[in-house]
Amino acid sequence: MERLNVERGTFKELLPSRLVVMEEHARVLSPIRHLELDSLPCLEHLWKSNSQLDQALQTLETLRVHNCGSLIYLAPSRASFQNLTNLDVWNCERLVKLVTSTTAKSLAQLTRMSIKDCGMVTEIVANEGEGKKDEIVFSKLEILELHLLPSLTSFCSEKHSFDFPSLVEVTVSQCPEMKFFSNEALSTPKLRRVNLTKVEKKNFNTTIQQLSTQTVSTDQPFQFLQTMK
Repeated sequence: MERLNVERGTFKELLPSRLVVMEEHARVLSPIRHLELDSLPCLEHLWKSNSQLDQALQTLETLRVHNCGSLIYLAPSRASFQNLTNLDVWNCERLVKLVTSTTAKSLAQLTRMSIKDCGMVTEIVANEGEGKKDEIVFSKLEILELHLLPSLTSFCSEKHSFDFPSLVEVTVSQCPEMKFFSNEALSTPKLRRVNLTKVEKKNFNTTIQQLSTQTVSTDQPFQFLQTMK
């Protein structure tokens, strides 16, 4: 099964942890590469921690989750998405934090991340409570879009450093509470465009200066943009 589209269901869990996955079933699940979930108002999580199911979904290349108002989290804290290239999450009202730092480290193939209209999301990469300062590398991420996230305060509030060696464009729009991107070192050597609309201006300027190497685009330019050469 290369592609799985699920729409308009009332179940709470896409892949129940109580399901006993036999070897022949695992072979059926393993080829899923594109998963799209839309209008599932009761869905709370895709699956709970289960090694067989974790392995079955490691082949995912595209994950789109739209209109899932009860979704609490995308995946277990140790989930790996090592083949994922496109992540699109939209209108998930109960979602607070997108992925853990462990999961974020597995996103080496991700090229595009778009998170939109999720009213309770406070950060994208969440704290796991271990207090470790790690470097998280998004090796192939080229486009990052954060739109209509009224509770978002940062990309990550923990003291992880981030390396985005392929990032070209960042869009942050209608995120009025976002005060900083991350607490530690941030590397974006190829970044060429930062689009800003309605973000917290007091403490966000420094981050934008770090992010921007050449061109910054915004509907209402910050004061520091007027002095940039």
